[in-house]
Amino acid sequence: MTARVKLHRPPLLGREGELRAIEQSLTDAAVVGILINGDAGMGKSRLAREIHRRRGGQETWLRADRVLSATPFGVFAMIVDLDDPVGVPRRVIEALTEGVQTPTVYVDNAHYLDARSLRLLTQLASDGTIRIVAMTRHSAIRTSWPFAELVDEQAMAQITLGPLAAKDLRNAIEYSFGGIASQAVLDIIDFHSGRNPGKLFELIGYCKRKNRLLLRNGVVILDGLDTDFDARARDFARIDLEEHSEDERTALELVVMAGEIEIELMLSLGLGAAADRLVDLGDLRIISDTGRVYVAREHHASETVRASIPIGRSRKWYGIVADYPDSPNARSQMLRTEWALGSGIDLEERQIIDAAMTAIEAAEWHRALRILGDIPTDDLSAAELFELAYLYCNVGQVELGLDLLAHCLHKACCPGLVLTAAVVWGNRQTTHRSVALEATDFIAAFDRIAALEEKCCAEGTCSAHSAEHSQAARWFSADGLSAEAAKGMFHTIRSVVGSGSLRDMGSFDVRPDGDLLRSHALDSSLPDMYRMAAGLVSSSFELERGRPGKAAEMITLVKRELRSLGMGDMILRMLDARTQLEHGDLAAARRSLQVPRTNDIAQLAARSGAGDIMEAEILLREGEIEASLRFARAGVEALDYWNQSTALATALGLAQYVATLNGESQMAEEFDVRFLRLVRSSFQMEFRRASVYALISRRLRNSDSEAEKELNQMLEDAERQEVFGLAAHIRYLLFRHFGEADAEAMCRLAVLGEGQDFRFLGAVGTALRERDATSLLKIAEEKRASAPDVSARCVQLAKERLKHRGSVPATVVSSELPIELTEREREICGLLVKGRSNAEIAEQLGAAVRTVEGHAYRLYRKLGITRRHQVAEAFARLNIDITGRAKQKTESP
Repeated sequence: MTARVKLHRPPLLGREGELRAIEQSLTDAAVVGILINGDAGMGKSRLAREIHRRRGGQETWLRADRVLSATPFGVFAMIVDLDDPVGVPRRVIEALTEGVQTPTVYVDNAHYLDARSLRLLTQLASDGTIRIVAMTRHSAIRTSWPFAELVDEQAMAQITLGPLAAKDLRNAIEYSFGGIASQAVLDIIDFHSGRNPGKLFELIGYCKRKNRLLLRNGVVILDGLDTDFDARARDFARIDLEEHSEDERTALELVVMAGEIEIELMLSLGLGAAADRLVDLGDLRIISDTGRVYVAREHHASETVRASIPIGRSRKWYGIVADYPDSPNARSQMLRTEWALGSGIDLEERQIIDAAMTAIEAAEWHRALRILGDIPTDDLSAAELFELAYLYCNVGQVELGLDLLAHCLHKACCPGLVLTAAVVWGNRQTTHRSVALEATDFIAAFDRIAALEEKCCAEGTCSAHSAEHSQAARWFSADGLSAEAAKGMFHTIRSVVGSGSLRDMGSFDVRPDGDLLRSHALDSSLPDMYRMAAGLVSSSFELERGRPGKAAEMITLVKRELRSLGMGDMILRMLDARTQLEHGDLAAARRSLQVPRTNDIAQLAARSGAGDIMEAEILLREGEIEASLRFARAGVEALDYWNQSTALATALGLAQYVATLNGESQMAEEFDVRFLRLVRSSFQMEFRRASVYALISRRLRNSDSEAEKELNQMLEDAERQEVFGLAAHIRYLLFRHFGEADAEAMCRLAVLGEGQDFRFLGAVGTALRERDATSLLKIAEEKRASAPDVSARCVQLAKERLKHRGSVPATVVSSELPIELTEREREICGLLVKGRSNAEIAEQLGAAVRTVEGHAYRLYRKLGITRRHQVAEAFARLNIDITGRAKQKTESP
């Protein structure tokens, strides 16, 4: 959908303020130049080169390096002959000052200046003989910097280059790949580059060469299972690590590999001073929860350490740590297990499985997959098989996950486990029938467990399922839950999921009992994952009913009481954001999307689509249609690639609607085709809302009479079934895009729910019923920025109400909102009024038909119309001539 852009010289990103500061330092009489600080790769030289270019490119450029730092006046070797020791300072001064009254000297890598070069340059600058632009790098081992005296005396300006802003990171990625960056791509490149421009563009170049990122339909997405993604980032980490002494590197390696190292062990190895130095630098911390231990700050260098230590040294250090009598926490035990596996050390199978379970618990999915790589699934218990199956489903490997889930059912002796497995199955099917797992498999498992329960009861023995209550049992423990009761709840899951056609998905007759699900969510005796699913489905229904307050209560319960990882957590955040949107709090909606920091590549990829699609919804509410489309496209491709069918219908419905609003008709058609291909194979969150967006989009693009009929039928069904939130949404969109305004129906619906749509319908319906033009104009002003088409429609209605009274006061004319048209929109307007088709207009203007469609639709939105034949009428109504300027017209009171 978007053409790829070839990567040329990386742009200067987000450094306009720094460029101004450098330029000012070269004209300000109060200073003699500027010192530019920053880590390697921050763009110090790029900025200075840009200033050098702007000033003609002829000023002296000096570059120090590690080799020349051992030679007196070494930095001047390119401008004077250092082999002749006689008069070197004089010759340097002559070379620097020749022909210019106060020349500017650029000194790259100034931290490598030898003492005599630094002293000479400092003196010349102090005397006002030269100005200096010096670039210096921070260092972990250096306690001073060049030209410190001038900076301390405020005779030299100073700036420090920090990481790029988030928008500049996005610009760099999209500039490089020629596509829209999904959130996961931003997250992973942010983590590995630290937004350092040099590291960023090197990492991007590596990703392009090795195809580490995928371009799908114009969106750059993260694979999420690419174990070698960070190979290039490791090279940069090694550069950073080289700043440390050998003892510091060893101390850091030990703590990173072991997770934690007791202070006494570090002292016994003679590394105490080095470790304390790393604490001062922020690479290590000392904690004393269970004793005084060093722990490492996890960042991109940590994975470099784990991947790059030679096997011989790694095995030696592991032996020392393993033999030390400490009590590491669960995470440290997990890291030590991974350390041993990487070093080829034999471990007990139980230790490996426990480490993998810890990694899953911490949502470190990639690490869990690595640890479990060589464990035969036959050796796993039913609970452990469930954990592994759920892990594979979370990382998009649905078919493998369902296959493991089938093995889990054959071993399961606990009805809560089977019910929990059914939740995963119901949420992750890729078609309405799975070869690996069908509804009959769950029924058979419940029947088998019921027979076992009956046998145990007859014999007076305990049920065998207690052995399954391992670490994984947090999901499915359910005291007193019988197999028969669990089977009944399984049928509730099936009523939510079902199977069938697209039309069935939107049917109001195919609807589970929301009150029953709510009661299940509140029942603490039921398995946690089932309660979580019931709570999320119940919250979704409450939103459809127009009761975001009730939805918020349920979401709060899920957040507070239930641990939800994987797709459950993503749906929770989406519904939380939706609830805040209904209350009109966009800032709170964005906060709902914020997730705990993770460096796990699979977790980043899995949560990407959900965050992008909700950001698109927020931007739509703000009226930022183009930005909304970018996020909607990113959300669709990430969800689709990651097999997250639960949210895909929502994403496709919204994406085609926003594409239509943005005039991208062909793109909207492509999204609609994908939407129509969906099969009801898992619970589709807010599918009916997505269907409304799809129908509105089709009607806008094609004047689709069938879409109009379906919308009217959905509205009738929603009001009949008391799904008032959906009904209010339909009435709002019908008013916004087609001017359909039934004042009595609006007022009647407005009191039946909460949220923005209800408030809007109440305000407009009341104003229409009472012929209150002033209120309509007030609504128009409120909607002017976020929905100009709604604003224009309210102005039109206000004028019509006043005309019925026989006069239009001048205050109303002056209140009308100015319509600002671009030059191209004015050209297209003139041709539309003459009856030209889009193809004819495109040919005459030398533009693509899609471009003309985009301009035309944006024009329709500004004018508050939906068809080309309404253009001339809208111009007359809004007092605009064909050039797009407002007419000078007054009407008598």
